[in-house]
Amino acid sequence: MLVCVGSGWLSAQDRIPPRVSTGRVVTKTHLVALFSDLETQLVQAEQAKDEPTLNRLLGDDFEVWTPELSGEPVPRDDWQKQALARKLLAFRIEQTAVKAISDEIVVASFILEETAEHDSKAKATHHFVVDVWKKNGDAWQLTDRYSSRVAGSASAGSESAKPTGKE
Repeated sequence: MLVCVGSGWLSAQDRIPPRVSTGRVVTKTHLVALFSDLETQLVQAEQAKDEPTLNRLLGDDFEVWTPELSGEPVPRDDWQKQALARKLLAFRIEQTAVKAISDEIVVASFILEETAEHDSKAKATHHFVVDVWKKNGDAWQLTDRYSSRVAGSASAGSESAKPTGKE
């Protein structure tokens, strides 16, 4: 039986071409570079309280969806007032992925780490963000955002549980 299984495995292996290293360095795709830049512009505009740039980047029907209990999205005007009112000290965008749904609609996802001032103290938060961008003429505008705090991050106020063996 082992001979049969072994020979089946060998014949299957013969059909799978071996991976060959091309020696290439993986670089960002054009879409990842473009939308990473747009996402950075958006957060920089928020940080600088740059309302004209926010108005250029946000679509009129922009909404923010969160996993809050109400299930209601935050309208553009409310989000923009909150964004401009808070003191954003620093940010970092990581793990960006982009998918073109069509020539006019693109979905970008990423981890957004922000440090903002709350009650005179700096507090870091990490969110998983999914943004929907729509082409408006020659420019891209953000129409929808889903944002959820990353579970288990130190910023969520919980440290990873360490088993004691006594439970």
